[in-house]
Amino acid sequence: MIARFKLSSSLANYQSYRRQLAVLASLGFATAFCLGLLALRAWHYGSSARTWLVWNLFLAWLPALGAFAAYNLNHWPTRFRWLPIIGLSLLWLLFLPNAPYLITDIIHLKQSYGAPLWYDLITLVAFAWTGSFLGLVSLFLMQMLVRRTVGNTASWLFALGALALNGFGIYFGRFLRWNSWDVFFHPTSLLYDLLEGLRNPFAYLHTIAFAGLFTLLFGAVYLMLLSFTQLHQDQEWDRL
Repeated sequence: MIARFKLSSSLANYQSYRRQLAVLASLGFATAFCLGLLALRAWHYGSSARTWLVWNLFLAWLPALGAFAAYNLNHWPTRFRWLPIIGLSLLWLLFLPNAPYLITDIIHLKQSYGAPLWYDLITLVAFAWTGSFLGLVSLFLMQMLVRRTVGNTASWLFALGALALNGFGIYFGRFLRWNSWDVFFHPTSLLYDLLEGLRNPFAYLHTIAFAGLFTLLFGAVYLMLLSFTQLHQDQEWDRL
């Protein structure tokens, strides 16, 4: 009986790792496509490679890698696994806005010398979609981790809270030019901006509107992702 349970557990872990590798491979392919677009822009059109997009995409990968690490650490057979999981979870939440932040890079779309406007549009959309999907996958993994720990209701409260904080984080990054690492290097100035908004929220209605709309947008796309996973599960059940 014990041997059968261990075999079943090993098969389940193998299937989980195989599916995670498939997701990582698709994200890697999308990233390679984005980098290829920039390389072609520089080589064929003789235009700037826009290396800041590469940096933003690198930052978008950080919460995804942190979520994958935390999700798999949960399977470790030791009680001390929660120490690195908590640390990774905090870093994930801190860097999560860097993923969908790439959507806001579309404001840089304009006619430039060399590359045609349609090419730059495809490039910016490719980066925006890849960054957004990195964020969506990481949120899905973290919600599954919370669900296994404290239940389904708490996992949805966690997801909604993360989505809301994500919206404000994107605003802070795009318009106030704060970075995730400023929490460590400039905590006083960052805290001052946060307290200023809390003291007089009606003076920052545009901030609330931006964060709220972005939360709804990202939340709607996240629900679509969850619906696709449910459809896949139904197909697996039918096949069995």
